[in-house]
Order: sequence, then structure tokens, then C-alpha cells
Amino acid sequence: MDDELFPIVTLDLRAIRTVITEDEGDPILLVDDGDVQIEFGSGLCGTWEQAILGAERIATAAGQFAAELRRQHAPVAA
Repeated sequence: MDDELFPIVTLDLRAIRTVITEDEGDPILLVDDGDVQIEFGSGLCGTWEQAILGAERIATAAGQFAAELRRQHAPVAA
């Protein structure tokens, strides 16, 4: 995917809360930082496998981002 991304909202990771719930029998993931709430759903079109792969892409990217934060901000040894 080479399309450039243009964010329209920013979430403060220090305040993140997550909730997995459902809407009309379908699971949804809510992510909230106290100001902004985002809902991740499976969508109306496509397959469950496509939704699962999308969730896995988010999980992978979040893990990579956490690793980068750890790498850049590791405590300095005294």
C-alpha cells in the first residue's frame, strides 16, 4: 500500500482505553483517549476473513510502534 495517509484525528496513547463490545451481534473495538473515540467494526461488505486480517494488521502495527517507542525511549543506565 503506497497511498499516503492523512490523519484527521490524533489519540493520546497515554490516556487510551479500549473496550471490545458488540453491535447487533457483531464485535466492535472501541478505542478512546477521553477526547476522541474510534470504533473498529467489521464493515457491511466483505468477508469475516478480510475483517480478521485488518484486525491483525492493526495489532501488528501497534506492536511494532510499541517496540519503536521502547527503543527510542529506553531508560538511560546510571
